[in-house]
Amino acid sequence: MKWITRIRTRNQNQVSLFYTLLISFISIIVLLLSIHAWSYSFFRNRIKDEIILNSAMNLNTTVANYEKHIRLIRSYMVGYLFGTDTEILKNGNPLSHYDTVVKAQYELQHSLNNSLLYLENIIYYYKDSGFVIEKDGTRDAATMFGKFYVQPAYGVNFWNQELEGTDSFKIYPSAPFTSETAFERKSLGTLMPILVKGSFEHNFAFIVLMKSRALYESFHQPQPESQFMIWDGRQLVFTSESGIELPPGLMAKKGDGYERIGGAYYFYKTSAETGLTYIESVSDKGLAKQLRHLNAIMAVLLFLSLLISLAVSTFIAKRFHNPLASLLRSIENYGVGLPLLGKSRIKEFNVLHNDLHSKNSLLQQFAYMTRLKNIHGKGAQLLTSVDANRPFKLILFQIDFKAQLLAEFANVHHRAFNTYRELIDLHFAKLHSESLTFQIEKDQILSILFIEKEDEDRHAADFDALVHTLATDSVFCNFTIVPSPIHAHSSDFVEAYQNALELIRQRKLGEGVQVITEWEPQPALMIPTPSEEGELVANLQAGSDSVTLPLVDRLLDQLAKAGALAWQFQDFAQDVVNKTIKMMYAQNISIQAFSDKGSPYDHLKACYTLEQYKDFFHWFLKRSGEAIQDKKSETDVMTKFVMEYVESNFGEDLSLDAISAKLGITGPYLSTYFKEKTGTNFSDYIFTVRMNKAMDMLRDTDLKIQEIASLIGYYTAASFNRVFKKHTGITPSEFRRLNSRH
Repeated sequence: MKWITRIRTRNQNQVSLFYTLLISFISIIVLLLSIHAWSYSFFRNRIKDEIILNSAMNLNTTVANYEKHIRLIRSYMVGYLFGTDTEILKNGNPLSHYDTVVKAQYELQHSLNNSLLYLENIIYYYKDSGFVIEKDGTRDAATMFGKFYVQPAYGVNFWNQELEGTDSFKIYPSAPFTSETAFERKSLGTLMPILVKGSFEHNFAFIVLMKSRALYESFHQPQPESQFMIWDGRQLVFTSESGIELPPGLMAKKGDGYERIGGAYYFYKTSAETGLTYIESVSDKGLAKQLRHLNAIMAVLLFLSLLISLAVSTFIAKRFHNPLASLLRSIENYGVGLPLLGKSRIKEFNVLHNDLHSKNSLLQQFAYMTRLKNIHGKGAQLLTSVDANRPFKLILFQIDFKAQLLAEFANVHHRAFNTYRELIDLHFAKLHSESLTFQIEKDQILSILFIEKEDEDRHAADFDALVHTLATDSVFCNFTIVPSPIHAHSSDFVEAYQNALELIRQRKLGEGVQVITEWEPQPALMIPTPSEEGELVANLQAGSDSVTLPLVDRLLDQLAKAGALAWQFQDFAQDVVNKTIKMMYAQNISIQAFSDKGSPYDHLKACYTLEQYKDFFHWFLKRSGEAIQDKKSETDVMTKFVMEYVESNFGEDLSLDAISAKLGITGPYLSTYFKEKTGTNFSDYIFTVRMNKAMDMLRDTDLKIQEIASLIGYYTAASFNRVFKKHTGITPSEFRRLNSRH
């Protein structure tokens, strides 16, 4: 009878505890949801008014931003209009003040570099002479508005007519502009012209081209299904979308307010300063859509709140109920004593007990890693097996996956790495009961073995078997293995690991498995020499793969003969690739020439032998040379004249003014044009041609250095020596001694 009473009491307690807690939670949930639903229904009717108010406030913010920017542009242009340079250029022929024209152009470029002004260009416009000054130079008005800023509504006749008016600051409707030159036809986007002039000045004015689309995107936050317009009282100055028309009922509206016309709300606000009326139309569908969206969100939130609350309530109730029920069962099975870990019928106790072993292993790994990486903290206080001063040795594995493996199997890197770690762990666990193997870096695995010195020879064959097993996968991976000697003291632990890291870098060229046991002095390399570096740079820039390919092959052979390590080959190869790509960028050449085979740097990572490096450079340098030569073949007539003239007259006056005079253009225009077409500065090109001629003469003739300096345009040997050494890294005498063919 006592046993039955105990069981009945237990069952009653279980049912009572669980359902009492659950019903209590559900009652609270229903009450909270009811309050929440009532609150939402109470405030829902006011949401529409709030949306309308928010739209009006949004328009007010937009108007403030636009008006502030227009005031800024007006103030900015007034400074230009009454500036000293403008007064000089307005009086008389501006071409007679060339220095002032150049200064004005530079000031325009400086102003237009300010992205916060949202300006495309500022144009000095002279009506009578048809002369304009803009950011890219000077030209006649017909060319300016007929080729570079083409818009039928804003031609030369239009601006000549507008200059007859008395408005000193006038904003015109935005329109799409295009550039239609002999080289290309491209869109300049939507621009808003502004005329700035003296009220009684009819010959000179500033024409400001403002980026109206960028201004709109920065100053206005659009509402769902809305449109934005600016009305000047006669016409629309700007619309956010093409084809928008203003309802007739709004054309005479002024002030601040909104109207509902058709199926949309029109919010408007007129600026007292500029007279512009800013209008935003919000579709009634947009407001209704926002309300429906809000209703849907609230319904989903209520439903999710109910589900989550029920789930959490059930979970918490069980968390309260189950421990008590388990405790009662344990007392019945084991008497009044507490259950023993690992022997209790309570599942949680057994799971905790069984998990202790794996957690202990993780703690050991963490303790070793904090020791090796010198991490200070609570983890550093954990004791490890090394602290007992037991003999130990380290074996460090570095795994480099080849491109073939990554190409054949998707997401294989992580899985393959874990497979190798488990393989190494199982191998050593069979031989050493207290061995520990874990990942120490993204590509490195560390094994810690506790063995006696007399047992080292006995396990050497087992280590060779592991190496042989890993070698079977050499087609997919390269393995670098560093076994340390046996250490007897825990104080040697960090030093042993650091020595292993140093030995990992001793890997030489080659594939497969390399076992490194001793440190070898690294060769001190001076490859390439300064003269070879200068020759390489010059021919890379010229795209002469017929010279660079044999030179790079020779340098690779020198590295191999000097016993260079694998990382030294990688550093050399990356340096050559970096130089080549920099030169291609400097000449405005796209590196798409390599896109069909992927990144050159990815190809470099897949080079493990001397032959693979040579094959890579034969592909890479040939492609880069072809790209550079193709770029040179695209040179236009003006650039071709400059290059041919410099090649034929490298010893004469090659100043920018001298050559531009022969072409009948200005020096700054020639400098900008040459840089745009070749990717090289004008002065750098002349300097390179002269230095190449000097190197040819030093290599092929017996002329004195003073004579060579004079032939290439230098008056003294000292100045020639200085610039030649800056270009090649060595003096002319040293270059002749190293490269003379006589």
